Amino acid sequence: MSSQPLSHREEYLLKKRKARLIKYGFILFLLIILFVGTVFLSRMQKFRISSVELSGNTLVSNDEVSAAAKNFMSGNYFWFFPKNNDLLYQHNSLQNFLAEKFQRIDTISVHLKNSQTLSIAITERPLTALWCSGMPEDVPAGVCYFMDDNGLIFAESPDFSGDAYFKYYGRVASSTTPIGTQYIASTTLFKDFGKFIKRAQDLSLHPIYLQSTGDEQFTVGLAGGGYIYIDTKEPLAKSADNLQALLGTISATATTTLNFDYIDLRFGNKLYYKLE
Repeated sequence: MSSQPLSHREEYLLKKRKARLIKYGFILFLLIILFVGTVFLSRMQKFRISSVELSGNTLVSNDEVSAAAKNFMSGNYFWFFPKNNDLLYQHNSLQNFLAEKFQRIDTISVHLKNSQTLSIAITERPLTALWCSGMPEDVPAGVCYFMDDNGLIFAESPDFSGDAYFKYYGRVASSTTPIGTQYIASTTLFKDFGKFIKRAQDLSLHPIYLQSTGDEQFTVGLAGGGYIYIDTKEPLAKSADNLQALLGTISATATTTLNFDYIDLRFGNKLYYKLE
């Protein structure tokens, strides 16, 4: 049984279909070549970040930062494109990752020095005080950590003898790692603590620690064993003014050096104190 010859229209449609298939096949072939070529170029070593340079006066070591950055950039996107390619690495995500991993970091800037070298500039948080996990009367005073001027606990500290740094106690749960937590939620209040401590120092008192003794009550420990009791329901600036007025009144009639057992500033203008 012989097949019927194709009509002119059918022949035309067949040729058109074949031409379309060839065209699409050629485009697909070009896309595959382009994809393979792009993958090949992206994986070439000269386009991949292999070294990290750290700048800045930091205690974080270059090896630590380099290892963390390289670990972040390890692996591939969609199984083909390396994450450490100089055009594909995630700049902002890498900065955020490093800042989260190393709580010492205050500011960080990441940029490419060249196609194979990543340059990272870091400034560290200012060290203003210590937070210690124990209590002031403990010897030793538990594990201590560095704090910045906003009350953020950012790194474990080495052991310091004496009162080299002002210390904070309480508020933070010692059963968990305190790094990355705040001593108190309000950074404004924490700065007010610092101003109060400075006023006390200027008044020739010698505060060495602050301890949370309640939701809003705190005790400032003085060198030699005295205490100042404060309540944050009262503005700390006002408490400092009251402290100055009290010391001025007592000093006017004193004939010897004043050594306080305690000074209680928790009740507004009603001030209480006891001399040793």
